[in-house]
Amino acid sequence: MAILNEGINGGFTGKVGSVIGYRLNGKWVVRGLPKKSKQNKIGSAEQKRSRAKFAVMQQFLSVMLPYVRIGFNLEAKLQNLSAHNAAKSYNLIHAFTEHGELDYANILLTKGKLPGAEAPLVKTVENGLVFSWAISKPANPMLADDQVMLMAYQAERNQMVCMYSGARRKSGIEVLEMGDPTGQAYHTWISFVSDDRMAISTSQYLGTCVF
Repeated sequence: MAILNEGINGGFTGKVGSVIGYRLNGKWVVRGLPKKSKQNKIGSAEQKRSRAKFAVMQQFLSVMLPYVRIGFNLEAKLQNLSAHNAAKSYNLIHAFTEHGELDYANILLTKGKLPGAEAPLVKTVENGLVFSWAISKPANPMLADDQVMLMAYQAERNQMVCMYSGARRKSGIEVLEMGDPTGQAYHTWISFVSDDRMAISTSQYLGTCVF
């Protein structure tokens, strides 16, 4: 809808058919609406790649949303974003191969300044996955009480098993119970979070384990 500002002989503001009227520097201006680009609708090759990456990352993060809400909470506040958007923004840039596939080794599920696990390892046991790490006397004794966060992700099924707050750093070991064995490979990550959730470490990728 357009509005006549000075009667039938004056200019107008708004849209009429395929034109828009507005006042610019004291003069009435009429211009045509931009035509929809068929190329933009279909998308260039780069746009298609970006959309595909976005869809893959969206699906991946949606499965572990509660986990990344903890893991990227502090980073998100620094960027004035939601934790989900902060995690998506980082991983869209850093966690894809040149062929547009997820690069699990570069995916971050948590991001922060706490020290990570020292010499972390993961192995399969009868009831799940055992995560272990070296125990050393930290410079800050309070770090010994940080709690471990664990993630195991099965890509083909798009399923995860996780632990939000497990054993203390000073214990050096935690078991992530997995339920019934599937014979599938799980991608694994480890992090630490403080008791008050005001500090967290950047996640470390430990490779895959079959369970």
